[in-house]
Amino acid sequence: MKTLKFATVALTVGLASAVAGAVNAQEAPFRIGVSNDQSGPYADQGGLGSVLAAKMAAEDFGGKVLGRKIEILAADNMNKPDIASTVARKWFDVDGVSAITDGGSSASGLAAQSVAAEKKKITLITAGTAPDFSGKRCSPYGTQWATSSYALANTVVKDLVQAGNKKWYFLTTDFVFGHALENETTKAIKGAGGTVLGSAKHPINSSDFASYLLQAQSAKPDVVAVAAGGADMIMAVKQAKEFGLKSKLVALYVSQPEVDAMGLESAQGLQFGTPFYWNLNDVTRTWARRFQDRHKKMPSMIHANTYAAVTHYLKAVQAAGKDDAELVSAKMREMPIGKNALIQNAFIMPNGRVVMDMHVAQVKSPKDSKFRGDSFDIVATLPGKQVFEPIEVTDCPLVKK
Repeated sequence: MKTLKFATVALTVGLASAVAGAVNAQEAPFRIGVSNDQSGPYADQGGLGSVLAAKMAAEDFGGKVLGRKIEILAADNMNKPDIASTVARKWFDVDGVSAITDGGSSASGLAAQSVAAEKKKITLITAGTAPDFSGKRCSPYGTQWATSSYALANTVVKDLVQAGNKKWYFLTTDFVFGHALENETTKAIKGAGGTVLGSAKHPINSSDFASYLLQAQSAKPDVVAVAAGGADMIMAVKQAKEFGLKSKLVALYVSQPEVDAMGLESAQGLQFGTPFYWNLNDVTRTWARRFQDRHKKMPSMIHANTYAAVTHYLKAVQAAGKDDAELVSAKMREMPIGKNALIQNAFIMPNGRVVMDMHVAQVKSPKDSKFRGDSFDIVATLPGKQVFEPIEVTDCPLVKK
């Protein structure tokens, strides 16, 4: 009898624990982590603005998914892959995070995506442009919402070369992001009939570009291409003016925060590719004004990508009916991103690459700007299928040749 009584008590306790566990699991927050640069050269492009964009997406979704309150976590990975990996492991193993978004620099984003693939977790890369995210290091649970190095190059290079700008020289950040942007732009230049005279590599977060600009100046190029972002791009453009190179300058990665930081006097005339501009249409204007009210700055393309990615992800989780990366990833690729998204005509390819329309933007002169943030003219729009890399050239092992 004692044995039977013990078994009955154990069974009762076991059932009670199982019920309690199920209740706790249901009540646990549904967590999404924003990992990026929040204190360094890319903080304005992503940073706390991406945290806000993710929060806005969660709020607009209703604040809950699968009956669980949505919670946004944030971490500064300082553009260091080892920190990004450590953050990802803790979030997945300890904090119950279901997905990581933004990712920060390409190097740190790739580190986080590698951990997520190992743990079978979702990544929504909205900052890193390197091809490896949807190429040779693609993940079955990863999507790359950030515009690609390939698309940034192909949106503007062909027309510039055909207009007579044949000889190019690069100022490149000596980092994964810069290398990828230079490599893809070089392919586009040569494909259009141009040549590359050379490249000067500078460390991330540089403050003095004099020696690099002297190298560029001595090469006598038609175009000096800045393959850098954030504070590095801003500094390079400002100092190029002092060397008489402003008229020859092409900045390959530009968004609203960089232009605001430079001022229109320094940035005017720059032409570049972008998937997002806040003043593009009624949808982008309405959302950007809401964002500005809370962030006190206009959104970047990374902020818009983060909002769009988190929104689509939450819809896929709801449609899948459970927090399962396999099911959710399939739903994300299957479901339309929607006509009212901040990016236009977007869809996800099997390798995780998000294809979207790209706009050719040109920075206005101070006299043509009517108010702060009225920064760009959109001079052309190119269909995503025309400027993003075809899936067969991406080397993603998930894609059958």
